Amino acid sequence: MAVELGTNFPLRWQRSPVEFRQNVFDELLDVCSSLGGHTQERIIASPTRTSALPVSSAIAAGPVEQELKRSFLQNADDLIEQQLDSVRVELRKWLHGEMNRLLQDSLKKPE
Repeated sequence: MAVELGTNFPLRWQRSPVEFRQNVFDELLDVCSSLGGHTQERIIASPTRTSALPVSSAIAAGPVEQELKRSFLQNADDLIEQQLDSVRVELRKWLHGEMNRLLQDSLKKPE
């Protein structure tokens, strides 16, 4: 059985109070004991640590982030257009060849 905890579970777990985390460990220990599990020691919840990683939040992006996003999207659009231009050229060549072939076939005299 799998439980979906969400993508930000580790962050939420670290931000929860130590007392809450200790209660979770104690309840899990009780469940394991009631199922016949044998544990040698009580698990102690560690105090909350401040993460060295930047915390992403719902705060609006600053001007630097907005400029980076705009620049990235513009570059992506330019790359897409460049690729589309080469595809258009190849398609035109193919269509021109097909039209010429069909025209030649229609002009052939029946033997």
